[in-house]
Amino acid sequence: MTKNGNLPLSSSARTLVDKNDSRAEILHAAAEHFMRFGYAGTSIDAVAESLGATKGHIYHYYRSKANLYFDIQTAAMTRLMEEVEPIAMSKLPVVERLAAMALRHMQILLTDSPMQKVAVQGLERQLFDGADAMRQLRAIVKLRDAYEQIFAEVLDEGIRAGQVIDLPPRLLTKPFFGAMNWATVWYSERRLQTMDAVDEIARVLAGCALRSVLRLAEPQAAVLFLRTSA
Repeated sequence: MTKNGNLPLSSSARTLVDKNDSRAEILHAAAEHFMRFGYAGTSIDAVAESLGATKGHIYHYYRSKANLYFDIQTAAMTRLMEEVEPIAMSKLPVVERLAAMALRHMQILLTDSPMQKVAVQGLERQLFDGADAMRQLRAIVKLRDAYEQIFAEVLDEGIRAGQVIDLPPRLLTKPFFGAMNWATVWYSERRLQTMDAVDEIARVLAGCALRSVLRLAEPQAAVLFLRTSA
């Protein structure tokens, strides 16, 4: 804590951003505050202090706390889209493709925890009003729906191949994401935890998600892929 009781930016968050990218550094600092204190308990002053900056520095990039919060949502979802969509479009067999998508999703959730936790745990819509806020909310919901649709399309391919449980694909995404995204509730980075240890957690949770949607004959192949993939 800083002298005023605010949360300092952790070393792990600082390593995730380019030190010359002030906007990205602000996003990660704000995400750590929102993650710990919630929207109502976070202020522009607190974010600025954790960066050793003035609140004028924050206002140079963001008009309000709400704009900052929405940008975290957008940045987190954009990263997931950019890294998972190419896997969905790859030539891997459908079960291996779904396993690779789940694994990458989990790796991002666990290594970019503050940003992803804020994004996964909700928009707290009741806190926002005005046309600009509603416009940003709609854009974020649309982005989330597009990301879910990427998985739904691969699940649909698996259903048609007889490898995925025969239920509506968008319905199947609910237990699938539930098994993975719950990690944002209970997971926290430990001191001296290695990347290999984090990767192992990601593989285990991806495997649990896959078991929730695959037919009984398929999980063994998916788990084997998770164990042997780089």
